[in-house]
Amino acid sequence: MPGGRLTRLDAHDDGVNAWSMAHIAPPAALVGLIHGYCDYAERTGGFTARRELPHGDGVMIVNLGDPITIVGGDGQILDLGTGEAFVGGIHLRPALSQSNGTQRGVHVFLPLTTLRRLLGLPMHLLLDRVVPLDAVLGVAAWQLGTELVEARSRDERIALLDAALIARIAQTRPIAAIDDHAVALVSRRPDLDLRTVADQVGWSRKHLADRIRDTVGIGPRSFRRVLRFHRVTSIVSAAPDPDWAGLAHDIGYCDQSHLIREFREFAGITPSAFVARLAGAGGGLIEH
Repeated sequence: MPGGRLTRLDAHDDGVNAWSMAHIAPPAALVGLIHGYCDYAERTGGFTARRELPHGDGVMIVNLGDPITIVGGDGQILDLGTGEAFVGGIHLRPALSQSNGTQRGVHVFLPLTTLRRLLGLPMHLLLDRVVPLDAVLGVAAWQLGTELVEARSRDERIALLDAALIARIAQTRPIAAIDDHAVALVSRRPDLDLRTVADQVGWSRKHLADRIRDTVGIGPRSFRRVLRFHRVTSIVSAAPDPDWAGLAHDIGYCDQSHLIREFREFAGITPSAFVARLAGAGGGLIEH
């Protein structure tokens, strides 16, 4: 891996729980296609499961350590051994990740539009689901996992992932520019109502809804709600003592009660329970 791509290193060790997470920028060839990687390792004596909340991106994780279990928002259980990987599309319900207390792996952060391109599947097929990568990409996923397990360093792992993703991208067609434009308007311009978005793209509202569902997995109104929810959880994760009423107003909820209802719908817990379960230092949300 060329030097200079390490953007942040999160490390935590309280004597019971310890983890390190190296955040790495994408190579030039993948800028705009993936957000980057997290090469991580952890040992937790205080908990073995996390609650993973809905957000607006796709997920690809390669397990490089002991077996882990992922429970999708649909309740389906996926067990992953060493060298196995999974992908996840958009979720409207929380998922769970479970380990025996030790984990090691690489997380690829990528937009749903890129996941759509890599898999060649309408993203509504992945709604609330986690799927083994080899079920979609076949032997190529198995080969990549084997090579990553055998890699001798983080740099070597990242170089392998770079090469695998660049090669896969080269084999696929980009999503249509108009679909990409529609997703951008829906996600980045909440000031525009959906009728205006449809008019700007030149589609009917129904066609807009169909195309957004194909590209990100859910309709445009639901997608905006998930993005707003992810924004509020990101803010509270960084500063977990907010003025909830003020935050609800700033983020675009009708009022604090509206924010609480969406926490219960998307996270299955209240905002105060969310704060109480934060592991801190990038450690996610502890599942009791």
